[in-house]
Amino acid sequence: MTVLFVLAITPLLFYFAGCVIVPEQGVVVSGHNNQEVQRKAATCVPGSQLLFTKETDEGLSPDNFSLISWNSHRGTSYGWGEDLVALGGEVDIILLQEAALDQVLNHQFNLFASEWLMATAFQLDDQEIGILSAARVSPQGYCVSRKPEPLFRIPKVALAVTYPLLGMDTRLLVVNIHLVNFTLNADAVRQQIEPLHEIIMNHQGPVIVAGDFNTWSNKREALVDEKMKELQLQPVVFLPDKRVEFFNHKVDGVFYRGLEVTKSL
Repeated sequence: MTVLFVLAITPLLFYFAGCVIVPEQGVVVSGHNNQEVQRKAATCVPGSQLLFTKETDEGLSPDNFSLISWNSHRGTSYGWGEDLVALGGEVDIILLQEAALDQVLNHQFNLFASEWLMATAFQLDDQEIGILSAARVSPQGYCVSRKPEPLFRIPKVALAVTYPLLGMDTRLLVVNIHLVNFTLNADAVRQQIEPLHEIIMNHQGPVIVAGDFNTWSNKREALVDEKMKELQLQPVVFLPDKRVEFFNHKVDGVFYRGLEVTKSL
């Protein structure tokens, strides 16, 4: 039985101003500590494999590992960097939504999770913003799924990554996701999740799907719950639950399969 320790941090309101550039395709930047190593296109396509990285003898402990999920609001909040180091300094996996690449890399030497992947959603005044997944071990495979916001056409991104488990043939699949927000039509939410459905269902091993689900309405929350149940994923329960609410709904969360949660904050 694999054990999971989860920490979720509440998101802040999203806003931006400046020159925005959207990449033509889903590109994943990979790196170690605060150094970029390479950039590759890796779109999640039903029926295809995740983009393979490399074999490794290292792996996460199958007995106990920790994870933090946080909508970091581009690192613009006062004291954000210090909080990241304090809360994620010895965490095994760090999942950030609305991550500003340069802001995160400024703190990488102080983080236990030094192997990272960044799926860029857009560039704001030459600063890359998107989904960032970091871990203390090298990823084994990855792909990125994008869905443009129906109103603003700026994409929301999901990054699927597999990590090795020490001494085991199976791998851990971690999907870091930021769901579309500015739409009253839940179809856009469904369309963003769909490319990941086959990847999650066919994965032979434990699975985590975490991030900012933007579930600020009954309809959106019900759809996400329905999709997670279809994928045989159950939600992490936070007691006490300190996550921020929008319109009386929690918008971020963690879902899992094949794991046991020992602690959640």
